Amino acid sequence: MKKLLTLFLEMFKIALFVVGGGFAILAVADEVFSKKLKWTDEGEIASHLPVFQMVPGIIAGSTAVYVGRKVAGVPGAIAAVCGVFLPSVIVFSAVSAGYAMIPLGNRFLDAAFLGLRAALSGIIAAMIVKSWKKCVAGSVHVLILLLALAAISVLKANPALVVVAAAVSGVALKFAAARRVSPRKFRSSLWALPLIFLKYGSIAFGGGYVLVPVYIADFVGKAAPFLQLSWREFADVMALTQMTPGPIAVNCATFFGYRMGMESLGCLAGALGCAVAATVCLLLPGTLLLYIALTSLEKFKTSRVVQGIMTGVKPVTVAMMLNALWAFLSMSAWTVSDGGAVSWHPVASALVVACAVATLSGKVGVVKQIFAAAAVSAAFAAAV
Repeated sequence: MKKLLTLFLEMFKIALFVVGGGFAILAVADEVFSKKLKWTDEGEIASHLPVFQMVPGIIAGSTAVYVGRKVAGVPGAIAAVCGVFLPSVIVFSAVSAGYAMIPLGNRFLDAAFLGLRAALSGIIAAMIVKSWKKCVAGSVHVLILLLALAAISVLKANPALVVVAAAVSGVALKFAAARRVSPRKFRSSLWALPLIFLKYGSIAFGGGYVLVPVYIADFVGKAAPFLQLSWREFADVMALTQMTPGPIAVNCATFFGYRMGMESLGCLAGALGCAVAATVCLLLPGTLLLYIALTSLEKFKTSRVVQGIMTGVKPVTVAMMLNALWAFLSMSAWTVSDGGAVSWHPVASALVVACAVATLSGKVGVVKQIFAAAAVSAAFAAAV
């Protein structure tokens, strides 16, 4: 029991105080559980990152499953995963409830958020560069990447279906023709909420940024089936996910679950319940699949089925990150008004490049970049 409590508290503290997503949580967990608690060898957790990326799910959740399973089996995995997602639920539920009170009309705050979005653009660009060699290794991968980009960006196909089609290419057309749930049908009942986030958890290969195009398709714009957030609001929420504890995918799930609950039920208790349900369902598929995979690790790694799935899915994750990058650039480096006028933002553009270079160098932390970009953008707004 003492080990379970220690597992929960250590993962809770890591998720609460480490800002910057799953990779940052993995690095800190590797140090805590090897040097402080001596439960793993130094570098052991990080060395399993390729395995974590072979199954859907977020890196922070996979880290918790690995450590928890090694220390205390199934109860340990459950305790560690609960420790990872609770800080996001607590902190981002508060952010969700107080979002309307943030004075976004303030000129300096607007500029700060523009800087945040520029920083995110640069960070995503750097992640694409880092992922390219691992995920796009030949002409077949390039072809899959281009087809995925065309399907998502040009044909406006549901990104979730593109991932499934890449893994099961023989039924791509059938999945692309699947109908989406209408907003009216969803609002009549919350039965669909667990299924929605279970789906997200099942396609999250490679981390939270991969889900950004999926979130855009389902939650942004008047035609979105579950929420109709404005592009501006979505961009600000994404920026907030990087300023608060927890992985980006979990923070987003908490926010979207809260908003869906509030719109459907209209009460705080119901909204909080939906936030928790969305977060749990997001984590569940990856947690279960990774636990099963770890029980027969070598056989899993050499499985032809797994290798075949990853052949299709890896380049699609890069395509989805490219799509997310374009979305963030269009909300930072330039913006398009409702009338179609394009406004170029030279300061934000410079910040995009600076953050991309800083991320690639590895010398400046993601959190420092985000806050520095916000401060620089606000300072320029004050100077003009």
